[in-house]
Amino acid sequence: MSALALGAATLAAAVLMDTGPAYAATEQLRLDFDATPTGQVEPGPWTSGCFADVATPGDSGCLAVNAPGSLSRATRPNGTGSSPAVAFPAAGSAVIEVPHAANLNPGSQDFTISALVKLTAGQVTAGANLVQKGVYTTTGSQWKLQADNGVPGCRISGFRAGTWYEVRLNSGISIADKGWTFVQCKRRGTQLTITVGANAPVPYAGDASMDISNTAKVSVGAKGAGLTNNDQFRGELDNVVFSVG
Repeated sequence: MSALALGAATLAAAVLMDTGPAYAATEQLRLDFDATPTGQVEPGPWTSGCFADVATPGDSGCLAVNAPGSLSRATRPNGTGSSPAVAFPAAGSAVIEVPHAANLNPGSQDFTISALVKLTAGQVTAGANLVQKGVYTTTGSQWKLQADNGVPGCRISGFRAGTWYEVRLNSGISIADKGWTFVQCKRRGTQLTITVGANAPVPYAGDASMDISNTAKVSVGAKGAGLTNNDQFRGELDNVVFSVG
């Protein structure tokens, strides 16, 4: 195994065991889903309530659904034990929304988006948003981690020297029926990469530098509740993290 692949394997294994990330950054958002949503009982289904933001205590991500959508408790292996996670609905829509805050905009700084994802072949859809802030528009900006058609990818957009740019980076690696998989989108300077599990990072060939700043909420699992074109994720999710630096 190459040193690059070995490094990716080590990082993926470390995250699955809930140890710290192997890069220097400041977490701005971490939803670990360990606690029950406020006002709810285990194991669900849940149609309301909020999950605490572990990185920024006092913040939270609150659930919004469109029937028959709901969230429910899932678990994933963690070393010799297991960790709580969440399962998104097979029908209807469900999204976890975190209010806009300035620290959730990377601007032109380095940033990282990561999550642990489990998706079966039967849950694969053409559009599956894992976590995003902002939507596609030539007058705005966005950062997004997705698993469209079961294949993780990054999508970012924003302005550089007054000109709007968009970058789409597809990993080309399906995670369907692969069990829990670590997925990470990372920008360092002008370079954007996506890492899937123990595979070597896939780089974007061009310049990914741009200012990503907007007033949108962070949406986890979909664009929003009740939308026609919702890009609803239908698998299981844990440890959604957004870091800057």
